[in-house]
Amino acid sequence: MVNLIPKDAQKILSSQQIEQKINRMALEILELHYNRTEIVLLGIENGGYQLASLLLKRIKSIQNIHIEIASIYVNKETPYSEASRINEEQQNLNNKAIILIDDVGNSGSTLFHALQTIYPLHPISIHVAVLIDRTHKRFPIKADIVGMDLATTLTEHIRVVFDDNGAPEGAYIF
Repeated sequence: MVNLIPKDAQKILSSQQIEQKINRMALEILELHYNRTEIVLLGIENGGYQLASLLLKRIKSIQNIHIEIASIYVNKETPYSEASRINEEQQNLNNKAIILIDDVGNSGSTLFHALQTIYPLHPISIHVAVLIDRTHKRFPIKADIVGMDLATTLTEHIRVVFDDNGAPEGAYIF
């Protein structure tokens, strides 16, 4: 999958650094939800869901808490062309604490459209977690849990790469 990264890309996070950020993010999720008995990790396809899966494993290794995981599809290229949707059977979010997860927070558009799908399902709370948060917001979406803040130019791109087993390989800017 690394072949999707241009040869001149700069590695900004190694797999070990990503694992460290995941550990810290997992602890932050538990701190934010210390009094909850149930959390739903809702990962935006594809990278957000892969990150949610890694967070799920890490949280379960720290504390015995009921955690569900689901993915949400958002058309990132043309979000107004089709409705976002939760893909698993997990539709009952009423009175549940939701962590909306994406690998990279860019303009806020993807998170904004995902939130529009989640909010009518009556969760008790919604927090946003991103591995890398960029500073170019067009929508008023702020991540509550951030692995790394990064100021970039508008022309730069960030990609988080996972291997075929879902383990992080690295994060790149190009």
